[in-house]
Amino acid sequence: MKPIKWTVIGVTIYLMFYAMMPFVNVAYAVVFLLFLIGNALLLFMVYDVLKNGEAPTKKFDDGYWYSDINKKYSENL
Repeated sequence: MKPIKWTVIGVTIYLMFYAMMPFVNVAYAVVFLLFLIGNALLLFMVYDVLKNGEAPTKKFDDGYWYSDINKKYSENL
C-alpha cells in the first residue's frame, strides 16, 4: 500500500499556510483561489486515506474502542 503520511502532512501544511493568509494582507482573488485549491486538496486527502489507508484488525465488538491503545492497558484505567 502507498503510504498516506506525506499526503496528510502536505495538505495540513497547505491549510495552515492558507489560514495565515488574512494576516499577510493578500488580495481577495488570491485567497479565493487558494480556498478552492484547498478544498480540492482536502477531498484528495480524504480519498487517499480511504483508498490507501490501513483498516484496523481489531473490532469494536471485541472491546477495542481505539486501534492505537492496548486492550489490557485500557482495562486498568
